[in-house]
Amino acid sequence: MSQVILGINCSGFHSSACLLGPDGQVQFAITEERLTRVKQDKSFPRQAIQYCCAAAGIKLQDITDVFIGWNPAPYLLQPRQTLADAFQDRGKLAQLTLNELAALQGGVSSIGQTLTGATGAHMRLHYVDHHRAHLANAWLSSGFTEADFFVADGFGETSTGLLGTVTADGIEELAANRTPHSLGLFYAAFTEFLGFRPNSDEWKIMALAARGNSQTYYDQLRPLIQVQGLQYELDLRYFEFYLFFTPHYYSPKLIELLGPPLPPGTEPTQREFDIVAAVQRITEEVVFELLHNLHARTGQRRLVLGGGVLMNSVLNGKLTKNTPYQEVFIGATPDDTGISVGSALYGRQYVLGHSASAAQACVHNFYGREYSLQEIESELVRRKVAYEQPAVIPETTAALLHEGLVVGWFQGASELGQRALGHRSILANPTLPDMKTRVNASIKYREGFRPFAPAVPVERQQEFFDLPPGETAYFMEKVFPLLPAAQRLLPAVTHDDGTGRLQSVRAEENEAFHQLLLAFEKLSGVPVLLNTSFNLNGMPMVESPTDALDCYFRSGLDALVLGPFLLKK
Repeated sequence: MSQVILGINCSGFHSSACLLGPDGQVQFAITEERLTRVKQDKSFPRQAIQYCCAAAGIKLQDITDVFIGWNPAPYLLQPRQTLADAFQDRGKLAQLTLNELAALQGGVSSIGQTLTGATGAHMRLHYVDHHRAHLANAWLSSGFTEADFFVADGFGETSTGLLGTVTADGIEELAANRTPHSLGLFYAAFTEFLGFRPNSDEWKIMALAARGNSQTYYDQLRPLIQVQGLQYELDLRYFEFYLFFTPHYYSPKLIELLGPPLPPGTEPTQREFDIVAAVQRITEEVVFELLHNLHARTGQRRLVLGGGVLMNSVLNGKLTKNTPYQEVFIGATPDDTGISVGSALYGRQYVLGHSASAAQACVHNFYGREYSLQEIESELVRRKVAYEQPAVIPETTAALLHEGLVVGWFQGASELGQRALGHRSILANPTLPDMKTRVNASIKYREGFRPFAPAVPVERQQEFFDLPPGETAYFMEKVFPLLPAAQRLLPAVTHDDGTGRLQSVRAEENEAFHQLLLAFEKLSGVPVLLNTSFNLNGMPMVESPTDALDCYFRSGLDALVLGPFLLKK
């Protein structure tokens, strides 16, 4: 019987599921929030698992191996269940037995479990170290045959990141940063200090950094994190994210250093801009120094990166200019969304022993199921809405965008992750100076300082961006400077510091969107569109035609393209 591999993330952030195909490539993957419609749903990915199985035409009982991107083994040495508890809830006997045997043994590195179903089917459960799942998501999607790696996030089982090198012979870990010294939580502490939600709104303060002077608070904040070789340490006197009984990620000592924190909901001032500009600069410097030290150990020219810290697209766009690495791969889901993918890929190769898939870089993340024309039209009929079916959707949509309309764009399979890449997008004309304000205020309902991304055909990106040789950004994962002429042409996607978060669009994987960009150029003179995720503030990105229609009617969108169908208000 062939092995059917499922990866899941149930670590408390971005619950998701991923089903691999027989060739070892991702077949389907989705986050739980897309299906429950609860933003950042932390529940077990029950619906995501069912979705992947249904899309693949299999039953749950057909899955032979499940890989979970968190290893509970380090936590087993301190039994927390009692026999009395277990008698009240016999399901706890499994945990009790594991705890007690691990404590008696004095140490355990892994757990093996097999579920035998009522029909006799066997499902093996495997637990993958969290940071190894992050690593596999980058390494096994990069197409590289060898590379150094850097993983950094808030926390894993007992560490907050990994550095090392990997080849076809295996993974060599050279350093692991031990909790609580966390680059991710360093950034999160300042996210909270500036009045935003930690572990959620980091990209908001990253955007604010463009308005600040990094030198103003640099000398005060730089000593708070120090690099030694491949390790770094925080000055923990200023942070309390590792204490369960304190209300904030930062300590009173940070308030002594910087003054009072900004209350949530308060408009940030130049002081806050300057603080976050220093935090962004320091984060970049720490990463660059670690990578210089890693390169000095290995001499490797390629690098893969993963973990939530690598959602920092400003940092990502500076890696090749500020480190010795010539080729860098990050991928679409370096945050915990990608743990389901990474754990499945890691398990297939490093646990089950299957040979690696063909060395080809991943250039898309369209891992949802496709909705048929009949499904879409049935929903339109059910909702009793007026719609039309234009002869040529790209040209018709381009004309609407050129007129200044804001359009919801729903095509093909949904993207996995937090960034819309032309399948579940809200699109607008980037040449109109007021467009950023319009989309933020009447459609996305979010802070006016947050920028939007420019989508550009990959073969035309050099016309608009100052890019290092060979750079691409298929997943909106990097920020680059826009050329001066492009800044004047594209005010709605040019950030305060003259940069933009690039999406490089390939015709091979994103044909309809690529055609739309070229059709827009015929009218506007530029093959560039403002592209943001198809959702409202506080809402998950849309998944189904039903979701798209709900978002359309609840927002200030002017038009909606659902596959071949067009709706206009």
